[in-house]
Amino acid sequence: MEDAQIVLERHEQRLKTLERDVLDLKAVQSEIRTMNETLVTLANELKHTNEHLNRHEEKIDAIESQPKTRMQQIVTAIISALAGALVSAVIGMLI
Repeated sequence: MEDAQIVLERHEQRLKTLERDVLDLKAVQSEIRTMNETLVTLANELKHTNEHLNRHEEKIDAIESQPKTRMQQIVTAIISALAGALVSAVIGMLI
């Protein structure tokens, strides 16, 4: 009878240990769930931030290309003016 009592006590101790372990695992599971939700939120925020950054990069590229375009227009105008003056001078000499 004492052997049965000892076995029962060991089983009760083991059950208490298992219950404590299950409670610890539930806490860990809850923390993992919270971290998972946080990661999803961070991923969404990162996605929106990247889209915002891409829009700004496109705007910067457009702004940086404006002086280059303007300079090309000025050079073209100067060359046209010089060519027109040269043609006028040649025609004036011929006449």
